[in-house]
Amino acid sequence: MDKVLSAPALREGLEGSRVAAGSPRRKVLFVVVTHLRSEGNAGNIQDYPYGVLSIIKHNQGLADFDIMDVAIDHDGIARLEGDLRAKLEAFQPDILGVSVMFDNAYFAIAPVLKVAKQVSPDILTVCGGPAVSPVAKKILQNQPDLDAICFSEGELPFHDLLMAENLLQEVEDHATWVSRKDIASPKGPQKKLLTDISEVIDIDYSLIDVASYDRRVSFNPLDDRYLDSLRAFPIVTSRGCPFKCSFCWHSGENDKSMRYSGVDELIAHVENIVARYGANCLIFYDDMLLLARDRAKEIFRRLAPFNLRIELPNGLSPTYMDEELIELMYKAGVRSVRIAVESGDEWVIRNLVNKPMKIAHVQPVVDALRRHNIWIVAFIVVGLPGETDQHRQTTRDKILEWGIDLCSISVASPIKGSLLYEQCLEEGYIDPNAEFLVSGFLYGENVINTKEFSAEYISDAAYVMNLDVNFVNSYRLQNGDYAAADSYFEYVTRTYQNHAFGHYCLALTKGQLNQPEAAARHWAEAVRIGRADPLWAGYFDRFGITLGQDYDEFVALALMRGHGATQLSYVGSTGTLMSA
Repeated sequence: MDKVLSAPALREGLEGSRVAAGSPRRKVLFVVVTHLRSEGNAGNIQDYPYGVLSIIKHNQGLADFDIMDVAIDHDGIARLEGDLRAKLEAFQPDILGVSVMFDNAYFAIAPVLKVAKQVSPDILTVCGGPAVSPVAKKILQNQPDLDAICFSEGELPFHDLLMAENLLQEVEDHATWVSRKDIASPKGPQKKLLTDISEVIDIDYSLIDVASYDRRVSFNPLDDRYLDSLRAFPIVTSRGCPFKCSFCWHSGENDKSMRYSGVDELIAHVENIVARYGANCLIFYDDMLLLARDRAKEIFRRLAPFNLRIELPNGLSPTYMDEELIELMYKAGVRSVRIAVESGDEWVIRNLVNKPMKIAHVQPVVDALRRHNIWIVAFIVVGLPGETDQHRQTTRDKILEWGIDLCSISVASPIKGSLLYEQCLEEGYIDPNAEFLVSGFLYGENVINTKEFSAEYISDAAYVMNLDVNFVNSYRLQNGDYAAADSYFEYVTRTYQNHAFGHYCLALTKGQLNQPEAAARHWAEAVRIGRADPLWAGYFDRFGITLGQDYDEFVALALMRGHGATQLSYVGSTGTLMSA
């Protein structure tokens, strides 16, 4: 399956006003490649090409721009090549820029470059994005048709490229562009960054067909506003991070700077997209939105009159949240918050995650969010080298103690550019010859194998923790909010139709909501899946859930056990999570 969104070339605006005298007006085609999984919603949408649009915003009038935004899987390569060939022949760009956000789209780079060089051998081919920027020299070694990679942000490097008389010479001489001649050089590239994000905050969406993007917001049983008429737009109001969490791509560098847009410029942009596109949802992708807390409060205070749905998909540190801020967030339209706690163990936070957060900060923030009826999601990472079963046990216990609505439990993944990535290479925890395989993220394939734990063991531990805290011991289920719990488990079984524990928990909630026929149906489905799949049968066994009983026996036992609640020990001599 592939999906192509194409925009007409930008030929309006500041036509040639910033082009140096005698410089040719260039044509630039950006190809944005995204790989979508066949199942599941989390992180599985074709998002607006925000980074490319920001580059174009900064350099408007310097070139003619066009965008191919492609959602691709391996079966769609042939169609991608055909569509790209037609676009190249019609548009005849001087520069082809490939944008890659995540590793799992890496496979699409080579065919894009191959077609570009076949159609136009003299075209300059460049690449950028978090998946390639930190390991630019290695990417160039693996991509013979690639001329250069932009290191970090692209607005200013692209400006310099468009102003140059000789494109290839520019990328070879520029400190931010990594070219083929840099592969053997011991010197690393240098970032060239915007200092004022206000310059690019008012993104021009006329370059793409916004109606072609299937916008989805995260699941939230407490907020159904605008779901039937969602017009959501991303926004980035700040860049940078002063911290060095070990698994973050930012941790491998020493830049601690923060750069912001002005609040006035931000509000003007919101007014623009509301008036022009009927925007009713704003999705903040800032990494550190709350770091400048007074600024954050002003943003939320001034957003309140727009009556928007506000989404915050990136984790927020509880360190910077207080009662006033949470109240302002709610009034602005925030109904779900993701707190980036990473672990429930203080030692892991300090020594493995390298995060400046105290566990004691979490409970007061959770309590304040609960008072404002905000759905609480916690980001948890398991499997960092050095973490033990006891640490994972502490994390599990803390999750239940805090009262988290939903945990996003990720397996530690060696993202390129991160300190974890360098550690894994140095210690031999990952295969250096398989660096461009898809890394494990959100119950995916974990590629870290340490002396203490195999990748398979950690992946299993993460998934069992998910079944534990998000299903069997779900906060809403165990605390009697059956409507919210029911809504969540319905969402799970819509997204993953054969999720046995989703059906099991629906049998519990439907029973409590006096829907006996639906309850019996979901119990029967849980039994069917569990009996047909040994993996699910094993999970049921580990939680002490018997599949052989009929529905009435199941209900009686569930009520006696407290709606299925059970205790698990994450510490076992055999390395297996055991029922207590």
